[in-house]
Amino acid sequence: MEEKIKKRIDSLISEINNHNHAYYVLDDPKLSDKEYDSLFRELEELEKEYPSLVTDLSPTQRVGHPVSSGLQSYDHAVPMLSLSNAINDEEITDFYKRIKKWLNNSEVDFVAEPKIDGLGVSLIYKNGILERALTRGDGFKGEDITHNVKTINAIPLQLRKSVKTPTFIEVRGEIFMNISDFNKLNKSRELLGEKLFANARNAAAGSVRQLDPQITASRNLSIFCYEIGGSEDIEFNNQVEMLDYLKSIGLPVNPLSKKITSASEMIAYHHTLESNRNHIDYEIDGSVIKVNNYKRRERLGLRSRSPRWAIAAKFKAKQAESQIIGIDLQVGRTGVVTPVAKIKEVELSGVMISSATLHNQDEIDRKDIRINDFVLIERSGDVIPKITQVLKNKRLQNTQKFSISDYKWPDPDCKIERIEGEAAYRCINPNCKSRVMGILEHFCSKNAMNIEGMGPQIVKQLFEADLLNSFDDIYKIKYEDLINLDRFKNKSAMNLIDSINQSKKTTFPRFLFGLGIPNVGQHISKIMDKYCNSSLEKLTELTVEEMVEIDGIGETVAIAIQDYFNDNNNKNIVESCLQLGIEIIPTTYDTSKMTMLNHKVVITGSFESLSRSDLKLRLEKLGATVSSSVSSKTSVVIVGKNPGSKLSKAQDLSIKIIEEKDLFEFLNED
Repeated sequence: MEEKIKKRIDSLISEINNHNHAYYVLDDPKLSDKEYDSLFRELEELEKEYPSLVTDLSPTQRVGHPVSSGLQSYDHAVPMLSLSNAINDEEITDFYKRIKKWLNNSEVDFVAEPKIDGLGVSLIYKNGILERALTRGDGFKGEDITHNVKTINAIPLQLRKSVKTPTFIEVRGEIFMNISDFNKLNKSRELLGEKLFANARNAAAGSVRQLDPQITASRNLSIFCYEIGGSEDIEFNNQVEMLDYLKSIGLPVNPLSKKITSASEMIAYHHTLESNRNHIDYEIDGSVIKVNNYKRRERLGLRSRSPRWAIAAKFKAKQAESQIIGIDLQVGRTGVVTPVAKIKEVELSGVMISSATLHNQDEIDRKDIRINDFVLIERSGDVIPKITQVLKNKRLQNTQKFSISDYKWPDPDCKIERIEGEAAYRCINPNCKSRVMGILEHFCSKNAMNIEGMGPQIVKQLFEADLLNSFDDIYKIKYEDLINLDRFKNKSAMNLIDSINQSKKTTFPRFLFGLGIPNVGQHISKIMDKYCNSSLEKLTELTVEEMVEIDGIGETVAIAIQDYFNDNNNKNIVESCLQLGIEIIPTTYDTSKMTMLNHKVVITGSFESLSRSDLKLRLEKLGATVSSSVSSKTSVVIVGKNPGSKLSKAQDLSIKIIEEKDLFEFLNED
């Protein structure tokens, strides 16, 4: 009897999985919703009656138990890089021309697809079974969202049988919520008196990052897969072949993807997509164009933050009209003052906008922006609201000009001066309350220590309650400190303490970026991480001369880092953070192929066999530090045609010289 039941359960699982494949991958549903629900209920009832026959791969097991604490983070085996942007037809054409030039004007084709405004994820399958799902995170480390991804019917728990199922495959995709489902979700939240989501992307991201998978399961999420990060036992020649394979193993790919061969086709595809944007039932903010052939991609290589073989062409930003009702000033982490326009609230791209950046005084003067003016607002990159035009034909008689120098600061400690030779004003008092709050907000922000729940309003509240004066104070906050404050109840106080504790395990780039050192952004932080092997002690011991030898680090950055750690107050705060439990998790690199970890290499001249950028990329993959200048610490100088003075200096210093004829032997050395 049980054998018969097992066969029926297996049959139901197969039929349900086939329906999910037909619905999400083939866009050709074979069953009505009622028929599908009937099969699902029958499976549930049989598994309830025969619990020993329940398997982890059953569709009924998609919803697991809530996660007891915060989401764990894991390194991406292959970094999930961003794409460089094109904002008009000319830049799309320039991308095409660059590719043709780099490939010596040989024939080349591309694949274009919609750029979905969703949540980037990495799906890791081992022997065909979904093992782990990670968010994109900072591109190098992502949060484990496996418990929630398993609730998404569009994502198979087990890959469909193919010619060859790889022992390992990591698939990149974009999770999104259909606009129609987003509208239904907000309508139901409104009826329950809950806060509405600003847009479909926020709803999808919020759903995926829930600790309770029941909540994720209740929101109808979808996915399109677009790339493979890594795989074993299987290789592809091109993007089209890879997308066909993903579809064959049950992973949804975007049906609007298209092979193209010219700049004019790129532009036509982009414009067609933009004109149909409002008729597509998911949010898109541009098109993505990639070189189709994988060997050519490898030849084109990568920049530090993006591949050369792909570009994201952005749509024109949506605009809305509003009125400026005031202008305030904000002080950032480095003391730079940014004017912000307060506007009458207006809806734009699904988000209610009540303020817009004005950048600096020069922009206010150039555009002649005044209080009470009617203006056009757009979300730059569909993210940051800004004023693009003053509607001077609607200008009222009561408009008021604005000057930062005349601004009446509520904070008497804020000492504002114009930075010589720059458009910016800066607060020169490091103890100014506004500036200290700017530093604290930056330290807690998503790309720094990522302390969820510690937004600007909470930072301000804790600062005014004298619980925060420097960022090490964050790790001294206790539940008892919070529970008596406005906005805090038992759960919210516990959640914030939990977020603070989770942030204690961090990475070198996040912590360094969080310190708010002038000119030290995320990219510089990652460069310093690799050079210092995630050691703060090594960073503090570096001289300016040593730092400028690091490729990508200029004198301005080097001086800023040295000045920061020469300040005893800064050193004490950093040391206090470490004593209070902050742990720097070392960044792991695959050193098995890094045969040049201790090499400092200078490239000079031109090469026939490969470009200088390709050579630099190969050297960095081998662990070498590529510098722009020759010094006594240089290990090797690689010389091409017309090398210039660097060759002479290398000879004077008796530094090893590699010519092009010996280059490939050098690159393959062990």
